[in-house]
Amino acid sequence: MLQYLTTSFIALFSPLEKTWIWPGLVEVGKFLGTHLISGMVPAFFIAGAIAIFLDKQQITKLMGAKANPLIAYPVAAFSGGLLTVCSCGVIPIFTGILQQGAGIGPAFTFLMASPAVNLIALSYTYTLLGTKFMVWRGLLVMASAISIGAGMKVLCGETEQPAETSSVIIVEEESERTGSQLLIFFMLLVLVMVTATGVLDPIIFTGAEKIGITSQLLPRLLTILAEILLLAAISLKWFEKQEIILWLRKSKSLFWLIFPKVVGGIFLCGLIAAAFPLSDFMKFFDSNDFSGNFVASILGSMMYFGTIVGVTIVSILTDYGMHPGPAMTLLLSAPAVSLPSILALVPIAGAKKSAVFLALVIVFSALSGYIFGMTF
Repeated sequence: MLQYLTTSFIALFSPLEKTWIWPGLVEVGKFLGTHLISGMVPAFFIAGAIAIFLDKQQITKLMGAKANPLIAYPVAAFSGGLLTVCSCGVIPIFTGILQQGAGIGPAFTFLMASPAVNLIALSYTYTLLGTKFMVWRGLLVMASAISIGAGMKVLCGETEQPAETSSVIIVEEESERTGSQLLIFFMLLVLVMVTATGVLDPIIFTGAEKIGITSQLLPRLLTILAEILLLAAISLKWFEKQEIILWLRKSKSLFWLIFPKVVGGIFLCGLIAAAFPLSDFMKFFDSNDFSGNFVASILGSMMYFGTIVGVTIVSILTDYGMHPGPAMTLLLSAPAVSLPSILALVPIAGAKKSAVFLALVIVFSALSGYIFGMTF
């Protein structure tokens, strides 16, 4: 179904196939067909929920500017690694936790860790690249994310988040929800996202076959529908109507703030990838010198790689002679940031912080790849 939507979207613009804008349109079509529904849309609902439902004091206590860094940074790195989102999908969630009082260091730690690695990506890394790549990737992402977060705080300092302007009145009444109810609500939101990505397909299809459903798409759609209905039911039971309206409005406002910039960035990525094919740079990647890792980190940070799809690309490049060092660099920098994600980050964090974050990702990814390459 998603493949059909992707192909159909690209086909709409087939008269432009011979023009210079075609590679950008193809990348946008792929993104809309594969990441919009499965990653971006659920991420906006999660971000809106974080901004409306999570207790600001709790976030400030765990990841605030004055929180214990020995707790704040590991919590940010670990919680980021639990999500299955791309470098663009994490932006709205990052915005939500930043607006709720997270310190700049832990917030950017989360921003790096979330798209760079997750449990599914680690499993896929093990399947295609082996145990060594899997273990080192997990360790290097966590170490790099914490280092980058600390670097952001040192270089940029803490800044007071501007108060949001809104035309809606926030309900100030004391909520009777329990922490367990809120946890279940957020777990269901994440479950919808994970199901939409296809990660749970083997389990879903096995169950569907037992009851006679053999379609390749229907079992997943029915599962997502059931999860959404359950989510709607508990939302209506546990939340006030005004809170739900605020949640939906917040999700919508984040969508219009971030999504157009993401699409524009992906279009530019397609043009850049067509003008400078990665294969043209293979001569830089056949050994583990720092210049090769640095080039791999820069190229990776400009391209749009999915957390899991990137593993396949790196696996293919290693078959063509890429040294494990630059390969690890690409595994870290490419999923962590991209031109679209940086463009979407600018209105949230500002041009200076966005540029510093990009530079730190490039440097620490290259350094991590170089260290990993030294073990071969």
